[in-house]
Amino acid sequence: MSRSLKLVLEQLTVLISKTWENFAASNLSGLNPEKKFLSLRSYTAKVAIWGTGEPILLLPGIAGGYELLAPFISYLAKGFQVISFQYRGEDSFFSFRSKTTLDDLAQDLDELISGLGLEKPPLVGFSFGGTLALHYSNRFPSKTGPLILQGTGSRFERGILHRLAGLILAHYQLPHENPLVNQFFRLFLGGSKASALAVDKIAAQCWRTDQAVIANRLKLIRRFHYQDPFKKLNSPCMLMHGENDILVSQNNFSELARELPGAEVHHLRGLGHLAFLQAPEIMADLVSQFLNSNQSRQELLAS
Repeated sequence: MSRSLKLVLEQLTVLISKTWENFAASNLSGLNPEKKFLSLRSYTAKVAIWGTGEPILLLPGIAGGYELLAPFISYLAKGFQVISFQYRGEDSFFSFRSKTTLDDLAQDLDELISGLGLEKPPLVGFSFGGTLALHYSNRFPSKTGPLILQGTGSRFERGILHRLAGLILAHYQLPHENPLVNQFFRLFLGGSKASALAVDKIAAQCWRTDQAVIANRLKLIRRFHYQDPFKKLNSPCMLMHGENDILVSQNNFSELARELPGAEVHHLRGLGHLAFLQAPEIMADLVSQFLNSNQSRQELLAS
């Protein structure tokens, strides 16, 4: 390894380490967004809005709600109006049904976009949120704007870890303040040297999502396999993959990239499934550059 490359990697390690310390000391919900409630057909969605500028819609992961995205949002909201919302079952278990499908969630998303008066907003999806964004694009291709996905593959991978997580969540009530259970979340950080405080804080936020809701969402991912044989989707896409992501393999990620020819692809060195927590500033910069360059392209075409 060259000396200059080693220096860059050391600087990145320091940056990630500092990010973790800031994250551990911060309040996940302390960004003070504007909040509103939007009545959809199936439930009332809590919506949060940060910053001003061009609107971007963030789709959270399988657990933790939009609060888990706080470090990433804090950087992205410096140049955009960032909007997110809680899926059904996130804040109120009574809005959750065990038979909820991806079609239901895509319909919720479509109603929310319409209710907010948005037209083809960029969708930024993390993990489960990326799966929802892809499913939405299949159902509503003409309404889909730019797609930005991280921690998402073309399909569910039936490895032992995935099967074990599904079995445990469905049949056993886990203790939410058990340090041993919480260390399970460290696996999603790709071997990052996160402090125990940071890991516990991530776990506490994720456990705010009811275990039955997490199990249902995991079941939805198991049935998912993204394919677009007729290339109905005609939107710019950016795909990001942490090289240490234990849930989405390189092969799975490559399959998705092949289904989305022309997508801008980024391999995130040293990062895991929760890359948006490990290096939020770097990821926010990638998203900003992609959207700004895409906007410039559209303006040139329109002129």
